[in-house]
Amino acid sequence: MKILYVIVLYKCKLEDSKSYQSLLQDRNEPIFVYDNSSIPQEVHGKNVIYVHDPQNRGLGVAYNTAAQYARYAHFDWLLLLDQDTTFPLGAIDVYIKSIMNYPAIKMFVPIHQISDGRYISPTRYICKGSHPSSIIKSGILDFKEAAPINSGIMINVDAFYKVGCYDEEVMLDFSDIRFMEKFRKIYPKFYAIGEIVCLQDFSIEEQNLSKLMMRYKIFLYCALACKREHLLDYFSYFFVTIKRTVHLLWQTHSFSFLSVYVTNYLLGKSEIGNLHGNKKK
Repeated sequence: MKILYVIVLYKCKLEDSKSYQSLLQDRNEPIFVYDNSSIPQEVHGKNVIYVHDPQNRGLGVAYNTAAQYARYAHFDWLLLLDQDTTFPLGAIDVYIKSIMNYPAIKMFVPIHQISDGRYISPTRYICKGSHPSSIIKSGILDFKEAAPINSGIMINVDAFYKVGCYDEEVMLDFSDIRFMEKFRKIYPKFYAIGEIVCLQDFSIEEQNLSKLMMRYKIFLYCALACKREHLLDYFSYFFVTIKRTVHLLWQTHSFSFLSVYVTNYLLGKSEIGNLHGNKKK
């Protein structure tokens, strides 16, 4: 069983990443590092495959690039990681044991917990959004019950390609939602590993108005890039985007967010695609 460990970085040194520190720094297996930072970094270790993307084209491109390498180099599984997840000791051994115990399952995920003790993954999504919960399910789950976030997904390489890979235009927000929607059409169940409980770091809420605005524009761009397969999808994306807009209006007391919502989402005139070398189809 060959596993390619994939970690996506943004303005973070590999050795400073919580995912790397808690899971990978003492391992000799290949680690695929996709760095979306504007400035490249020097990485050490013969087992590190380093890809620098100064355009910051997002998670979809990063994961798909790693999958291409995995298929070329004959890896069986991908373990997808962000930079902010702290794993418990022995997590990889538990992943491997779970794969061996449930050979028909093509996706294995950890439990994600935040600092206040609530769980954020896997949870049930309503209108393309989820909320922290005080209870969590584990074992074999149907995607109708819950869905995981990106970090910590152990996925079979052949299954990754069979479901159609990640949507690259959905560069950040909703990337996991879209991938799970595609995955569940072919593989309706996944396995949540109750023995692996990760601590997910949520950064302090941004206060800088210009940074908030750029992040908001990316959020709207990603929502607009998501494929609508049912009438309910149109309502769900409208609901989740207007909810974010109202929150930012309340937080900043700036009506510029409402203007951007009309221009970038309702009228679809987003500059984010041009900034990242993408074009809306």
